[in-house]
Amino acid sequence: MRFDASLGTAGSSTVVRVAGEVTDRDVEALRALLNQAVGLTSRRLVVDIHDVVSLAPAAVRCLAFVQQHLPATAEVVIEGASADVLDRLHLAGLNRSMVIVERRADALVTV
Repeated sequence: MRFDASLGTAGSSTVVRVAGEVTDRDVEALRALLNQAVGLTSRRLVVDIHDVVSLAPAAVRCLAFVQQHLPATAEVVIEGASADVLDRLHLAGLNRSMVIVERRADALVTV
């Protein structure tokens, strides 16, 4: 599945939707989109990864970088993480600074 990403808003949240395989060659495009999102976010940044098949380690670092450049009062929510992606996020320690919502076949679960 090919990488795709978009930026939008939903209420008071800035939303980045990511889909496909996020490989090393896609990281620069993801980083640019996340940088745009930082400029728009005051309260909450939601990164929707329901349709992400795989996430390169450099993409995980991009998510950590975003957290560091948001206002201290802003919240980052990673929504729809598959089991494999969830493992990468946990290994990077992002579960300590972000809300991560796991994708499950029957429901979404906050971890």
